[in-house]
Amino acid sequence: MIEFAVTDDADQGFAALINDRRVSLRLRYNPTSARWNLDLSIDDLPVLHGRRIVTGVDLLAPFDFGIGVVFAFAVTPGSAADRDALPSGRVRLYHTTEAEIAEALA
Repeated sequence: MIEFAVTDDADQGFAALINDRRVSLRLRYNPTSARWNLDLSIDDLPVLHGRRIVTGVDLLAPFDFGIGVVFAFAVTPGSAADRDALPSGRVRLYHTTEAEIAEALA
């Protein structure tokens, strides 16, 4: 499992090697919608743009990227992925694989 350490910067990026693929995430805060959005590139090719970060949802579920699951978890119950909660750690952003999820549930 990978935790992405979100800071207070309104535009930030992360990179990781996942399933032997270079995965880049870009987070941007949108003040109009008061939400964080996710852009995703795999092997330097943009594949997802502007996906709203919502707690408790696999952000990649509608797509078949083959890189696992990216989700926001509300450490403080009821917290939304807003301007303050992600940088403060009340909501955290993670990547995990299906195998890690199955192992955790077993």
